[in-house]
Amino acid sequence: MAIVCGFSASWAAGRIDALAQAQQRTAVRSALVQAAERFAADQDIVLEGGYFIGEDRNSGIDRNLTTDLGHDRTYLVGPDGAVLRASERGRYAGRAYQQGDGAVVKPIVERLRLKIASVQFDDPGLGVDGAIGLRAVEKVAFTNGDIGLLGVRPIDPPLDAPPVTGNEYLLVSIKIVTPAVLAEMSEHIGITGLARASRPVADASLPILGPNGNVLTYLVWNPSRPARGLLLEAAPALALMMIFGGALMAIILAWLRQTSLRLEASQAHATYFALHDPLTGAANRTLFDTKLREAGGYEYLAETKVLLISIDVDHFKQINDTWGHAAGDELLKEVAKRLQLEMPEDATIARLGGDEFAIVHPGIVGDGQARWICHRLVQCARTPFQIGQEALSVSLSIGAALERAEDVTPEEMMRRADVALYAAKVAGRDGMAMYEPAMDQEKRDRRRLEIELRNAILTGEGLQVVYQPIYSTKTHGVAAAEALVRWTHPMRGLLPPDMFIGLAEDCGIIDQLGMFVLRQAARFAVKTGLSRIAVNFSPVQFKNERLAEDVLAAIAEEGLSPERLEVEITEGMLLKNSQQVQRLLKTLREAGVSIALDDFGTGYASISYLRNYQVDKLKIDQSYTRLVSTDAAVGEIVRLIIGTAHALGMVVTAEGVEDVEQQKALAAMGCTYLQGYLLSRPLSAEQMQDMLDRGNHPRRAHG
Repeated sequence: MAIVCGFSASWAAGRIDALAQAQQRTAVRSALVQAAERFAADQDIVLEGGYFIGEDRNSGIDRNLTTDLGHDRTYLVGPDGAVLRASERGRYAGRAYQQGDGAVVKPIVERLRLKIASVQFDDPGLGVDGAIGLRAVEKVAFTNGDIGLLGVRPIDPPLDAPPVTGNEYLLVSIKIVTPAVLAEMSEHIGITGLARASRPVADASLPILGPNGNVLTYLVWNPSRPARGLLLEAAPALALMMIFGGALMAIILAWLRQTSLRLEASQAHATYFALHDPLTGAANRTLFDTKLREAGGYEYLAETKVLLISIDVDHFKQINDTWGHAAGDELLKEVAKRLQLEMPEDATIARLGGDEFAIVHPGIVGDGQARWICHRLVQCARTPFQIGQEALSVSLSIGAALERAEDVTPEEMMRRADVALYAAKVAGRDGMAMYEPAMDQEKRDRRRLEIELRNAILTGEGLQVVYQPIYSTKTHGVAAAEALVRWTHPMRGLLPPDMFIGLAEDCGIIDQLGMFVLRQAARFAVKTGLSRIAVNFSPVQFKNERLAEDVLAAIAEEGLSPERLEVEITEGMLLKNSQQVQRLLKTLREAGVSIALDDFGTGYASISYLRNYQVDKLKIDQSYTRLVSTDAAVGEIVRLIIGTAHALGMVVTAEGVEDVEQQKALAAMGCTYLQGYLLSRPLSAEQMQDMLDRGNHPRRAHG
């Protein structure tokens, strides 16, 4: 009896200890997977536009990549393999690989370039940004003995770089697995003594494999053997058990069973950890890929399809930059909760990295049901999110693909959802789009149009600045002109500004386009002696910290004094209440540049905003101008706007004047300047010059 009891206890203890060690290995392996996914997601969150790549004095990108998120070294690599910028410990580190990094980085970079080339060969018009999975995250060893994570992903080229086919500029990040990193990982998963070793340790080690499958190092830890320790401590009790017999044996076995169940539950927890995003609790990419492949095997009474939804949080990087990464993380948690509430249990919601979510929903019977689901998801984000003391207004862009699982591969379904997401963003964000085959061609056409616009900015071919005169209500002469850009495409003819200005903002070349217009306008004002020239500035341009300096330098080179330049901004710029925008506008005003608030009345700018930003001019939107002489309520509103502006020391321009009654009413209300088709349509530089030479009065100024 004693032998049987002793053997049973030893066997049960061994089984419990084996489960504990397996659970520890799973936890360590899961922690490594999560570390690699977070490392890749970090690149998405902190990635900045290419405008600052070549500027040694800008340290923002260095801090973001190697300080905020703990990356040790980063490199920005050009198409020719040259290092354009190195960052280390939050500081600029030159334009070369640090000692030993080049030999490790270059093979991985070349493999990724081959993958990019393969995608472009299959679909030359698609571009790198439209492909799936074009990144590399590897565990590597360095010559000094360090082990670390190395991530490579394509980025948009610098704004001042010549056009290239596809995105062949790369961001390389390195994060060393230091004892501090292992200590943090050890604390997170509840394992003690996690460290590196050159040899494996029985039952408490895990090999770390490199890109070629070779063992780089081993992770070892202090193994947990809870049952063995308990048996050693319980040895006297076991002796008593032999005396008291089966009753005590039953108690011990019951306890061992409970311990076994607890460890099995812990094993389940580790498995959950390996398949879910630690921040939001949503499925991670591994589980999502599994669910997507399984979705086609569901059986329903009727024929059904699989709905794949790709979701982005609009302007998430701006939220991170404005409110900080902690607020961004809280926002992602809240977004995931709302998505979970909207979807049924058989749908899988995943966070794939950064602000990118995806949903796979099997059993969809038709297009109408799919669109209804997507519209609900868009609507669920329109209620502001309470993050700390702030209510953040956020929108979602959604792309969806509805396919029969047997007709397309999971990879192709994901690509189609991403193409639809791209279409939703192009359409203005805060909405959804279902994939249609024509979207592939639309994306290729938009990519081609982007390249042609870049070339037009570089060469000036097809781009033209026209000028709409602004008339004084006192002198009835031309007091200024507003510069407007036009693009005559060689194949498509004259394109509306909305079509290519939004494209320039999306693809990061609005700064070059804006400076082109500014220089042309300044040159024209100097040549004609025009007393003032007004130039519109996009909100995107104000993300450039050096905008004010660039503007003042450009007009100085063209010989235009700052007092003759008027910068037009939108109400949305004021509503952001950005310290950077305030600083840029203050710098311009102190230099003598006037600030005009365009389309006033279409937003929600208050008097306090006008005072804080010290605006010089209000431009009444044409929607008010059209009704000023026919709608008494609108007329009173315009009168109040003009009175408020005068009280704040501002002048007022009314846009869109199209008939004599509007002209007379606005002049009588005290409007300072007028512009519109009644007075003059936008004119070419030659036509404007001719008008100024003939005299400043419009043909129909008095009706």
